[in-house]
Amino acid sequence: MSDLLVVEDLTITFPTTRGPVDVVKDVSFTVGRDETVGIVGESGSGKSMTSLAIMGLLPKGARTRGSVRLDGAELLGRPDRELRRLRGDQMSMIFQDPLSSLNPYYTVGLQIEEMYRAHRDKSRRNARRVAIEALAQVGLPEPERRVDHYPHQFSGGQRQRVMIAMALVCGPKLLIADEPTTALDVTVQAQILRLLADLRRSSGTGMVFITHDLAVISSIATRVLVLRRGEQVEYGTAEQVFAEPRHDYTRMLLDSIPRIDDEVSA
Repeated sequence: MSDLLVVEDLTITFPTTRGPVDVVKDVSFTVGRDETVGIVGESGSGKSMTSLAIMGLLPKGARTRGSVRLDGAELLGRPDRELRRLRGDQMSMIFQDPLSSLNPYYTVGLQIEEMYRAHRDKSRRNARRVAIEALAQVGLPEPERRVDHYPHQFSGGQRQRVMIAMALVCGPKLLIADEPTTALDVTVQAQILRLLADLRRSSGTGMVFITHDLAVISSIATRVLVLRRGEQVEYGTAEQVFAEPRHDYTRMLLDSIPRIDDEVSA
């Protein structure tokens, strides 16, 4: 079976006063259907820029080279009106900070309904029913009541569940999760990771999971791409990367994972 997402030699260039600068250089990876690929690296390594290039959401002035194909169809260079039809429908993204991503002036139900009606049924009544079902699917209690609440009325973990519901409401083939657990405590983080894994398995969605935390990647990804300063330094199965890292940078990231048997000095 062909891969769902194929990224080949992706390069992202930004103009500067000193000339063009490549912030991502020749990155290549694939995502299969019903597979999670983790992209890991420190801040500034190019993780989020790679995801924004896939979604067609790069800032104005950015240039891209290479190829990004979703289900065999090239995404780079497509008109924005075509990408808008794909975003939310064929591919969706969960952003890092749900509080800033959700509109504070509208209930979460209206925001999920808007996503659904943009790509599916235009009926307001049916869209509300779908929004309630989506909130129930991600484990929010009392979805019939919470659908009419505003983002500030939810905890951080609950807001992230709302974002997941919104991203998955149209049943996309590809889901990109950009550090969705960064601001959450470890207990809520584990719940969100479990939820994403369960939803991916039940829907067959391919997922790109972006994080700086290799410990998180180890629990969710089947393959791992390691980026450093915009360059690809390692790519392989999770077992290969964790058991036999080839690059010093990957070994450094692995050494930074806290272990229960580490000695604590006073």
